[in-house]
Amino acid sequence: MHDLSYTLEHPAFDYRHQSLALYIYTFENVYGLDRDACEVRREGETLTVEASGLTWANGQEKAAGRARLVVRPSGHGDGWLIEAKASVVGKKVRSLKVLIGGVPSGEVVNLRESAAREVPPSGLLLHYPEGWRNLYTPLVVLRRKDGTLGYFRSLDAKVRDKRFALLPKGETLDVELIFEEDAVRMGDTIAAPPWEIGSCSSLEAIMEQHRQETEEHYGLRRWEEREDVPAWARDISLVAAIHMQHWNGYIFNDYEKTGQTLEWLAQRIEPKRILAYLPGWEGRYYWQYGDYRPDPRMGGETGFERLMEQAQELGIRVMPMFGLNVVNRGQENFEQWGVPALAHTAGGFPITGSVDWDGSRHYDHGTNAFLNPGAPGWQNRLVGQIRALMERYRFDGVFLDISAAWINDPYYHTYEGLAALCRRIREGRPDTLIAGEGWFDAAGIATPLMQSGHTDGVMHWHDEPHAPFFDTYNRAFGHLCLGAPGCGSTGVHEHGFNPGYTRTPLRSGIIPTVTIVDDTLATAAAEVESILADARDYARLYLE
Repeated sequence: MHDLSYTLEHPAFDYRHQSLALYIYTFENVYGLDRDACEVRREGETLTVEASGLTWANGQEKAAGRARLVVRPSGHGDGWLIEAKASVVGKKVRSLKVLIGGVPSGEVVNLRESAAREVPPSGLLLHYPEGWRNLYTPLVVLRRKDGTLGYFRSLDAKVRDKRFALLPKGETLDVELIFEEDAVRMGDTIAAPPWEIGSCSSLEAIMEQHRQETEEHYGLRRWEEREDVPAWARDISLVAAIHMQHWNGYIFNDYEKTGQTLEWLAQRIEPKRILAYLPGWEGRYYWQYGDYRPDPRMGGETGFERLMEQAQELGIRVMPMFGLNVVNRGQENFEQWGVPALAHTAGGFPITGSVDWDGSRHYDHGTNAFLNPGAPGWQNRLVGQIRALMERYRFDGVFLDISAAWINDPYYHTYEGLAALCRRIREGRPDTLIAGEGWFDAAGIATPLMQSGHTDGVMHWHDEPHAPFFDTYNRAFGHLCLGAPGCGSTGVHEHGFNPGYTRTPLRSGIIPTVTIVDDTLATAAAEVESILADARDYARLYLE
């Protein structure tokens, strides 16, 4: 984490033995409050600071603008609220930071990827919204050195950028609470939603309080009540991820072999319990993204149609995979539907990135472009392709790759775009299940079923550390990089081999998952059978 190379000279204000300072960020500089233009009022336990002027260059220069900071009790135990707003004349304001000094040191205990995470000497930066690791809701809980718990949380009722920076300062911490405005709506004024700081009796207590408020903010519906969960989906106790064609064209399972795998599974577990998840069904994984159709090398239209008919005859549900926001920029007419939909950061940078698809170790494959699902041209194209394929082949579910990726795009809203796209896919098709990759609190509204998170193949389960926050509303299954029984292959996924993670834990919020590649049933049938036993146990424990 980078930092400034000088000591901050802006005014700070004491509240309950801690200090508070306010910083305003535009796209060209950082501004603090003008010490000589501040009016400070204390009325009981309420602190109000009004600044009629700002400074830049660490107080060396004046700037036209205003700011207001209000700190008061929250009504929750010893909790207190911070409300802040500011404007900078003639500038577009990006974000607002409250810096709190003198916070007791501790370790973070509410991350899904670790039971406890120490704050390193260089500091710790946590970000919301994040679908794979880090913060799935804007709440940070610290276990202090004396064993007590403190928390910092945003009370925002919208999906907007929050950053929590924890920086060691001797025996205490500086905690930075940063709110970034929706890039589509940025202007010369910014008002941060309230921040709450306080102590809690237990991790479960603050997580449960925050869960209930989040449910109210977003109108979350419980799993049993969700209208976008078809009745058949409530019977699923096994996700069979049958990997098909790798980016480089290697075929793990063609349509005929996949049908044989479905027959094998249906002989060993009730077919109604099985959801067949098909990554790489359209041909070269990620290469074909943006133009979905059955692949000629794997059996073509006739082979895929027969596979769908076979699944329906068996009573197995099928869910092909589609890329929500990644396409091959070489697809026909990309400049018409793709270029206008290119995703950008709030600062104007196009989103880029690549994995190592072919073992060349350069991570520089430039074939894919990252698009915003809120862009009308791309959304119309993807919805049209999916609905046409569903009409012809009658599959039951749709998996949207990288669906929890959130970007503060200045052109279109990514989260609202995801939600609208899912509604359009399901329109007139109430028996369609939509699943996605990754999860944060509001993302679960759009996709009731989602893959787990991971870091370098290490699974992160969304029901940790407080299961009700996730499984009250959603269900998960193992990530695409879950290793196949036997060799541990991750199939079409770029991780390669993941023998340390080949099965999912048996919990109500996580549906047992099996990865099937080319040789799985031939070489590791016994291990697959043990996962099927998990699926039968899941049905008995949580579905019957």
